[in-house]
Amino acid sequence: MNFRQHLTNPVLNKEFRVRMRSNKTPWIITFYLFTLGFVLFFMLYTELSNQYTYWPSNIYNLFVMMSLLQYGLIIFATPGLTAGAICGERERQTLPILLTTNLSSLQIVLGKWISTLSFMLLLVFASLPIYGTIVLFGGVALTQIIEIFGVYLVTMLSIGAVGICVSTLTKRTGVAAVITYSLVFAYTALLNIAELFLLRSMENDMIRKAGFGNPPENLSNHPLIGFLEALDTINPASTIARVFTKENWLVNFRTEGLFVNYQPYGGFILWYLLLAILMLGLAAFFLRRRYMK
Repeated sequence: MNFRQHLTNPVLNKEFRVRMRSNKTPWIITFYLFTLGFVLFFMLYTELSNQYTYWPSNIYNLFVMMSLLQYGLIIFATPGLTAGAICGERERQTLPILLTTNLSSLQIVLGKWISTLSFMLLLVFASLPIYGTIVLFGGVALTQIIEIFGVYLVTMLSIGAVGICVSTLTKRTGVAAVITYSLVFAYTALLNIAELFLLRSMENDMIRKAGFGNPPENLSNHPLIGFLEALDTINPASTIARVFTKENWLVNFRTEGLFVNYQPYGGFILWYLLLAILMLGLAAFFLRRRYMK
């Protein structure tokens, strides 16, 4: 077997042919882009129709709304697309045939992972011209568009990897989808609750340390500040807030200036890429073991 054959993934090739040759694919892309474009130009008309002057800040608000809309689509659609990747093969009774081929478990998992995410990637990156229209009006930096698409990419990759792993460990597509959605939302909610609880505890510690009637010290002197920054790094809400506003969503009168020089974007990307690798590794490890049970 030559090097080119080692790089070829039959699962991926088959899935690409099935998904991209479907008559529904171009219609879904067209409808999605038309809807996104209609929303954009409707909001532009609403913002600018009654104004005699043009303010770039109005366009920036449109950029934020469009980005949040697309990010919500990714969060809600990705678990449903990936949760049935392995379960679907098991339900159609084609998984035994797939496991008897020369493909390794990792090749099967990677093929299913990439193929299920390919359509979402196509939808998201097809919207780049619409974002280009926003840039033409000003008020939005090109680096912000690059950063938000980086967030889109790692979010899809990590949530998709979680969905593939859950799909490997369960036998029914519906159960896998429910578990994946539950994990994603529980992770996000618990992470925000933990960060808020830690912040409040640190504030109370600094108030008690300062004594009655004295102003508390800055939280940067607290011994748990490193742990708070670590939680903030892997918190999607904080990272997205920084992309949009260059500020941390937890900033208040006691933490003002605490996160001025703190940029969690790189740590956010690295954390979720490592999470995706871990989930894919677990899926490949348990694929044959779960089927043998």
